[in-house]
Amino acid sequence: MKRFALLAAFLAALPLAGIAGPAPSPERQIDALFAPWNRPGMPGALVAVIRDGKVVLTKRYGMADIERGVPMSPSAEFFIGSMSKQFTAFAIHLLAKDGKLSLDDDVHMYLPDVPDFGRKITIRNLLHHTSGLRDYFDLMAMAGLRPGDVIDEDKALALIRRQRTLNFEPGQEWDYSNTGYVLLARIVEHVAGKPFPEFARERIFVPLGMTHTLFQQDYRTLVPGRVLSYVPADSDGFRLAPVNISMAGDGGVLTTLGDLALWDRNFYDGRVGGMDVVRQMQATGVLNDGKPIAYASGLLVYPYRGLRLVEHSGGAGGYGNQLWRFPDQHLSVMVFANTADIDTYHTVRKVADMFLDRVPGAAPAEPMAPAKTFKEIRLDPARLDALVGFYATSPQSGITFTKENGRLMALGMGFPKMPAFPYGERDFFARVTASRFSFDPPGPDGIVAGGILHWGEQDIPATCTTRPMPSAAELKRVEGDFYSDELHVLYSIAGKDGDLVLTYPGGTVTLGFNGERDYETGFGTLKYQCGTDGCTGFTISTERARNVRFTRVALAPSSR
Repeated sequence: MKRFALLAAFLAALPLAGIAGPAPSPERQIDALFAPWNRPGMPGALVAVIRDGKVVLTKRYGMADIERGVPMSPSAEFFIGSMSKQFTAFAIHLLAKDGKLSLDDDVHMYLPDVPDFGRKITIRNLLHHTSGLRDYFDLMAMAGLRPGDVIDEDKALALIRRQRTLNFEPGQEWDYSNTGYVLLARIVEHVAGKPFPEFARERIFVPLGMTHTLFQQDYRTLVPGRVLSYVPADSDGFRLAPVNISMAGDGGVLTTLGDLALWDRNFYDGRVGGMDVVRQMQATGVLNDGKPIAYASGLLVYPYRGLRLVEHSGGAGGYGNQLWRFPDQHLSVMVFANTADIDTYHTVRKVADMFLDRVPGAAPAEPMAPAKTFKEIRLDPARLDALVGFYATSPQSGITFTKENGRLMALGMGFPKMPAFPYGERDFFARVTASRFSFDPPGPDGIVAGGILHWGEQDIPATCTTRPMPSAAELKRVEGDFYSDELHVLYSIAGKDGDLVLTYPGGTVTLGFNGERDYETGFGTLKYQCGTDGCTGFTISTERARNVRFTRVALAPSSR
């Protein structure tokens, strides 16, 4: 009852501006928002609203452990992914306050094994994601990371040490890099002379009373009350999505709503670190040209509805987490989910708006499209025959639809073959890529002429046509074996049934064929370097790991 009294007092203190007639209580609105997950056999979420460091509302939905029938609990332990970065940044600021380091120090003062790129990279660059360092997660994907593989510190650091170039000059751009926060944790260890998780426990968690919070450096560590992670299964239901990450710094924190409320309070009273450290945590960065950025130290700071918002999200596997703080209103909202089909940004924004509508001076909320969910329907397998074929989305790309075991399967260039689930007579969705395809109605002759690929916010027309087939000479220019000494990985590319197929430690990827243009691999864009004598190599790029070079190699024939 105390929780409801606090909530009522909070709402009573806010003027009701422009509300016509009685509105549903925030609790009822939140219940409606999470209704799809509030039933047996479903994963779910936790929601909390904090006012002046006190939790005034807590809601729980679904199951923490479907297999064992454990319902979600406010005391549940969540893996919060990149929300952990603010604790790593706080540790750095504590050491700076102690006089043990300066934010403008070159990282090589503490980590001499980081490659020398010929440019000074400062601790401040790491904090603000302006270092130019390639993201090790993207590099691991390029190197062949497979579902279930363990991501640990030794693998990540070995990969970081092999890099030869940066994405950009330090301070020239802002580009989110998990690599930077892995290195920050190593700097803390070097300066403090103890393991990073131990430093965080002694200097942050214990002083704040966060007794249910830890940096998990080994994913096999037993954590009582841990919530399990789920993703939608290829058919009905869900499957377990374990997070096999043994890293601390860029992620790794397990915590509870109650502990995060204690952390939230520290941004108002500075109990640990003092208010000067709190202010530095929320001071946003500046690029070399003087342009300000929204990223501070493990936190984003920007206006929302005319109010100052401090926030950071985090996720891995099926976990999705959001903590939004409006410091001038002493109001925070948290949403933790253990299933990938809950849009935590959409839901935390919706919950925040319920309370901001009553805050004086808050601008009106901008309309937000409802989160799209699709439910599979039963469709006569015979109706799929008319949909089979190649649908060109551009001169260089397209999707092949086949019928296998009574189900429609889709093979997009750069993606593995995946089932397409019907949610309408001619409408299908893919669970893996969050994309949809709508087929045109069949003509008088029963032939389907095309359709529309719904990809993100794009609606891309597609035409059913004959697949273009490359000549043997065209394939020969781009086939071959290619090696990257930065990744220590070999890619083999060969023609098969008119497609280029990439084989690497992560499996096989159908690239399609488009001459020497860019190819999408699903883990980066492949761009060939070709001349009159053929193609000598290529680069693989993502936004966070650019231009990783591969060179053609001639492998010795195997002896038998």
